[in-house]
Amino acid sequence: MIGITPRQGMGDEELHVDLLYDSYRARVDALPADAWTQYEIWMGQDQVDRIAPVLAMDLRAGLPAGQTVSVSRSDWAAQPGTLDAQATFEMITGGIAALILALGALSLINIQLVAMRQRVREIGVRRAFGASSGRVFFSVFLESLVATTVAGVIGIAIVVAILRSDWIVTSLFSGIQDVPPFPMRAAMIGLLASVVVGAVSGFIPALVALRVKVIDAIRF
Repeated sequence: MIGITPRQGMGDEELHVDLLYDSYRARVDALPADAWTQYEIWMGQDQVDRIAPVLAMDLRAGLPAGQTVSVSRSDWAAQPGTLDAQATFEMITGGIAALILALGALSLINIQLVAMRQRVREIGVRRAFGASSGRVFFSVFLESLVATTVAGVIGIAIVVAILRSDWIVTSLFSGIQDVPPFPMRAAMIGLLASVVVGAVSGFIPALVALRVKVIDAIRF
C-alpha cells in the first residue's frame, strides 16, 4: 500500500513512504541508499514490556554489523506524566459525576415521596386485601430500581450507537483518525450507577409505604 498524504504538521517536511511488510520486502532493493527504516507494530499496552526486548534482539541479529536498532513507544501513554494526568482527570470527572448523581437521586426521592402521598389509598387497599409489608416494600422499591436500570441501558445503547456513527464522531472531533470502541468499563460503571441511584431513590419511599395504615387509606 503506497499513498501520498498532505503535510499535516511539524515533522512532515521529510519524504517518507508507508508500506506493509510484504510490500517493503519486495521493494527493499529499490529504496534509496540513505533511506532508514522504521517499523510500526500495534500491540496492547500489557504486551509491550514482553515483546519489545525480543523484537529488538531479533532485529539486531538479522542486521549487518554497524547498524543500530532502537525500540520505543509512540502511543499517548508512553509520554511522561500522561498516566498521572489521566488519573487526576478521572478523579475530577468522577467527583463531578458523583455529585450530579447524588443530586439526581435526591430529586427522584422527592418525586417518589410526592407520588406516595397520591398512592396512600392504593397501598391501604392492598394492605386490606392481605398484602404483606415485604410485598409492599419491594413493589415500591423495584419500581424505582427497574425504571433507572432501564434508563441506564437505553442511555448506554444511545452512546454506543453514536460512537458507531463515524461521521458524528469525526464532525465533533476533527483531529481524530480512528474511532475508538466503546469501553466496557464505562458501560458497566454507567449501568452500576443507574442501579445505585434507583436503589437509593426507591428505598426511602418504600419505607414510607410501610407506614401506610388501612385506616389512613379509608380516611384519605
